[in-house]
Amino acid sequence: MIDITALLAFNLAIMGALVSPGPALLAMLRTALGTGRRAGFLCGLGLAFGATLWSLLAVLGLSAIFAVAPWAFVALKIAGGLYLAWFAIMLWRQADRPAQADLPGGLGGFRLGLVTNLANPKAVVFIAAIFTTVFPAMPTGAEAALVLLNHLALEILFYSLLTVGLGIAAVRVVYLKCKAVFDRAAAALLGVMALRIAT
Repeated sequence: MIDITALLAFNLAIMGALVSPGPALLAMLRTALGTGRRAGFLCGLGLAFGATLWSLLAVLGLSAIFAVAPWAFVALKIAGGLYLAWFAIMLWRQADRPAQADLPGGLGGFRLGLVTNLANPKAVVFIAAIFTTVFPAMPTGAEAALVLLNHLALEILFYSLLTVGLGIAAVRVVYLKCKAVFDRAAAALLGVMALRIAT
C-alpha cells in the first residue's frame, strides 16, 4: 500500500519544481499569453506528459544507467542544451513579430511542451532524487502506476489552472504590449539555462 505521507511529500516537491522558473514555465507562459487558452492547455499537457515520462524512467532506473554510462547522460545534456539554445534564438529573432504569427497552435503546442520538458535530462536525476528521498523504497507495480498517475494529474491540474489565469484578457493585454521585452528576456534566460544544462 502506498505511503500517503510519502506521496504528499512527493507532491510538494513536484509543486516546488513546477513553480520555479525554468524552460517549462517560460514555454507555458509565452504560449498561453501569446496564443490563448487552447494552445496554452495543449502546451501544458505536453509538459505534463514529458515530466511524467521522466518519472517513469526514474522508476525504471534510468538514473542508475546514467551512473554506469555517464557518456549517455552527457549526450542527452548536450542535445537538450542545443534544443533550448535553438528555442532561445527563435524566441529572440521573433520577439518583434505579432504574437499569433510565431507560436504553434493545435498539436504544435503539445509538441512544444513535450519536447521542452524532454530537453532537460537533469529532470530524471532530480525526480529520481525525489523518489529515493521521500519513498522508503522505489515504488513498483500498482504503487508505481499510482504515483505516476498522481504525478500526471498534478501537472495537468497546475498547468490548467495557470492557463486559465493567463487567459484573462487584462493579463494578455499587458503581455502583448510588452511582448518584445518579455520575449527577449525569456530568450536570454533560456540561453543561460541551455548553457547550464549542456555543461
